[in-house]
Amino acid sequence: MSGVLQKKLESSGGLPPSVLQNQAFWMSLETVIANWLNEIIGGENQLRLQSREVCRGAALAEDLFGAYLYGFESEADEFIVAASIDNLIAARVAGAKMDQDPAALAEAPQLFLQLLLEAPAADLATSIALAFGMVDEDERGPEGVSFENLEVEGSCLLIYYLCDIEGQAIRIGVALKLDKVIAYSTAAGDGVASADAATAPTAANLTEPRVQNSSVRLDVILDRVPMSIAECARLEPGSVITLPGTHRSKLTISAKTLDGPVDIAVGELGVWKHQRAVRLKTDLDPAFIQEVAAS
Repeated sequence: MSGVLQKKLESSGGLPPSVLQNQAFWMSLETVIANWLNEIIGGENQLRLQSREVCRGAALAEDLFGAYLYGFESEADEFIVAASIDNLIAARVAGAKMDQDPAALAEAPQLFLQLLLEAPAADLATSIALAFGMVDEDERGPEGVSFENLEVEGSCLLIYYLCDIEGQAIRIGVALKLDKVIAYSTAAGDGVASADAATAPTAANLTEPRVQNSSVRLDVILDRVPMSIAECARLEPGSVITLPGTHRSKLTISAKTLDGPVDIAVGELGVWKHQRAVRLKTDLDPAFIQEVAAS
């Protein structure tokens, strides 16, 4: 990757079209994580993509958030470098190991749950590395290291998935080396040629009057929490809805469309001209722009 492209990606927080449009990559990653989750907690759990963005490796400690963080290093292909796992998953893993009710272990000491999660976290990293051929000749995956001591050069791709388990939203995040993701997507192709990337629609070239004169409502979402109808019916003034995964630098920008709300970017909360404001951290989703351009 050229230095100019690297600086552009880091400053905009965006991803190249070759990665965003490579459906094989995204489907493979989601499948691996879903299979891992099903194996450690049971059931057929459905994941949904929450966000994806680029961050500098040096800033990974600030940008990757979650109840439990794990770092990884590899002597072969440094592909997955970190993972974040939700507290609800930790409690379920502990409950299965100790044959106890996970609800009773949700408030267990953090160090205890962190240690119990080390092996499953390592399995997740190995599964992802294997799925994309990022292992050595002996098919050994990355080694676990302390997240606090992790040193990552270059940029990372941060991806967060959400899953609803018994009415509670859990979050799983992974950090992948951006250069390896780009190299994989470029080699795989997935039907996206470089010429297509160069001519893909962007927000700057949507100049058709019918597009320019249209409007769309944008919602800035702090977090999403699934609730049953019964739980909603019990809400009243003074009720408290917990948001365990909320982070002010990970706001979701959602657009209202005829087919329903669509997440189009990630932003962070700040102040501009003495007013609350949201600054975009990623480019608009090319799929959304392409749909608007074609409408």
